[in-house]
Amino acid sequence: MQFAIIIQARLGSKRLPGKVLKNFKGYNPLIVLISRLQKSKIIKNIIIATTKNNKDTKIVNFCKKNSLKFFRGEENDVLGRYYKTATKYKVKNIVRITSDCPFIDINILDKMILFFKKNKLDYYANTYPEPSTFPDGMDIEIFKYKALKISNKLAKNKSEREHVTVFMRQFKKFKSKRYDQKNNLSKYRLTIDFFKDFKLFTKIIDHFGEKIFFTSMDDIVKFLSKNQKLINYQKKLIRNQSFYNDLLRDKL
Repeated sequence: MQFAIIIQARLGSKRLPGKVLKNFKGYNPLIVLISRLQKSKIIKNIIIATTKNNKDTKIVNFCKKNSLKFFRGEENDVLGRYYKTATKYKVKNIVRITSDCPFIDINILDKMILFFKKNKLDYYANTYPEPSTFPDGMDIEIFKYKALKISNKLAKNKSEREHVTVFMRQFKKFKSKRYDQKNNLSKYRLTIDFFKDFKLFTKIIDHFGEKIFFTSMDDIVKFLSKNQKLINYQKKLIRNQSFYNDLLRDKL
């Protein structure tokens, strides 16, 4: 495969167990994400990278029901899971998406893929290195299989293994770039980590209905900007808090 989207997905979240398949009126975060990604004009290959844990058999069953390719790897070594997934399916260029980010905008994704190809980059992202100009939960990372292979070989810290691209985006031998937009929307949060995040997911679904499969990031942000009460809880949350906690843990 020249390009493939690899989505990491598991049900063992400590903060909100089962969140990616949590149902609301027939919608769940993973099916919303998949349905949106399938609207891409450029990339058609989607693979789910899940774990060997028994509880994640539900994700495997979801993949089979929806005719999606999948791979089962180690839960905590997500970097290794990505490497083995890409190796199995012979993916030359990987788009990394996480399953708790259901509202990825395919227009942004397609634009980034074209830029990545044109500029022959090793790593390209719209959220890393921080600070990002995109909402939390609009995270797209694109990297070559070569960069993934080297990272898998050299990355040793637990944070590097769990967060996949930490080593990659710091490795100076890689040609890397971050995509920024003029309008800074980083104060908005569209990822799902906590119950209040899922509650927001339900409000967005209620508002857009089936149109959510086509709705742009800008239109979702416009809805949130007009309904500030829905996002007041986000003011107390720190972006990528778990990542920073893991960095501190590595230093102990």
